[in-house]
Amino acid sequence: MQSQKVRVLVLRTAGINCDQEMVEAWRYVGAQVDLKHINEVADKDSIKTLERYQIMAIPGGFSYGDDLGAGKLMANELMFRMREAFLAFVAAGKPLIGICNGFQILAKAGLFGDLTLTNNASGKFECRWVHLKVEPDSNCIFTKGLDKLYLPVAHGEGRVVVKDNSTLSEIEKNRQIALRYTDEFGNAPEYPDNPNGSVAHIAGTSNSKGTVFGLMPHPERFISPVNHPRWSRIKGSEGEIQEGDGAKIFRNAIEYVAG
Repeated sequence: MQSQKVRVLVLRTAGINCDQEMVEAWRYVGAQVDLKHINEVADKDSIKTLERYQIMAIPGGFSYGDDLGAGKLMANELMFRMREAFLAFVAAGKPLIGICNGFQILAKAGLFGDLTLTNNASGKFECRWVHLKVEPDSNCIFTKGLDKLYLPVAHGEGRVVVKDNSTLSEIEKNRQIALRYTDEFGNAPEYPDNPNGSVAHIAGTSNSKGTVFGLMPHPERFISPVNHPRWSRIKGSEGEIQEGDGAKIFRNAIEYVAG
């Protein structure tokens, strides 16, 4: 399957505000992208609709204003209005990514077990660039072959929490931790390098198959070199880069499907 033939569904609803960036990121890596409101999918034959796509993506924002908790209402829509179709998509091993609010939605839908997200430990909205380490033994297809990433975050409820220590141990045993926050030298971070206080510095995690990926940082906001906060210096002492770190995540999914 050629990359330009891979079909991606970007699913949005009221309050989602990163959908256009998500669409452009997938187009950049050669996918054919459809942006649809959840009503266009849930109110029709959702099984047949989702069968047309090889990848699904849920962008960031504040779905339904996060009125009942970040991502909770859209998670309910996925699990009640289109449950059979949505779970069939996941069971088929098709790549599914949720970024920021999308991560919260997938977590509240129960796709990561007893792991969820809550208010930042700082008690405030965090908007900054962060250093990330890709777990070398992660099963996540989106981070395959990657090592370090530099991406922006922008969230108020991004702190990863788990039910208990045994839950964390199980997640680690299943190689589900995909990304961890670090400082600029790759060491275990303190605030603000870990911007939200996530347990074990988790920034992104996958399901047990590695095909469902949730992360708080925004790879779709660093596709072009000029998205870099020091873009004007990149050709100088910091060394030239050809594209943003985020592009690698989307390209991995395309290559996984094409392969």
